[in-house]
Amino acid sequence: MSRRSTALAQAAGEATDAPVLPAAPALHLGDRCRWPRDSRRETAMCQAAGEPNPVRWHAAVTNPGCEVMVRDAMARRGVDTVLPMLRFWRVQNRKRIVAERPLMARVVLFGLDPSTQNVAGIYGLERIVRGASDRWAVLDQGEVQDLRLRILRGEFDATLRVSHPYIEVPPLIRHLVAIGALPYSATCTHSAAKRLGLKFKEVA
Repeated sequence: MSRRSTALAQAAGEATDAPVLPAAPALHLGDRCRWPRDSRRETAMCQAAGEPNPVRWHAAVTNPGCEVMVRDAMARRGVDTVLPMLRFWRVQNRKRIVAERPLMARVVLFGLDPSTQNVAGIYGLERIVRGASDRWAVLDQGEVQDLRLRILRGEFDATLRVSHPYIEVPPLIRHLVAIGALPYSATCTHSAAKRLGLKFKEVA
């Protein structure tokens, strides 16, 4: 079983003889994927039975700043969602706090079974991305799952180095710092921040 198929099997709650992937500490980010257990179980059962998966993945465009609100509203309806978040340190009044912002502004990915679910009337939802046929554009499910695995591996999280300083800064975070989209302090460990004279603020 490949690394990718093993990780997907474990995410679906299936038993495998391989160690849990991905390894800690990135597993602490698992709850950030918002992958409902019922959705995982249904998908896994369809695949095991050789049945076509009724869930199709689409991209929703939200009003500015409404990504999290739309994601949570979809989750309350049982709709599976993926909203990658950049997680980094921010300095505010000489104190460091953990900040998050969506990786893709105004975009929420969601998996929908149109026979049992809908996203009509969700506040903050502007439109659904359409394809050439003017129907909702369908995303590749494998690419969506790969994105989930990247979230689990902590590729968008610059704060893991505080407790695990040996972890390299993720390439995307490093690029954002290089172009000035994030400050250098966004990736500092606590010891490096102390050398800069920064104080700390406890966060959830």
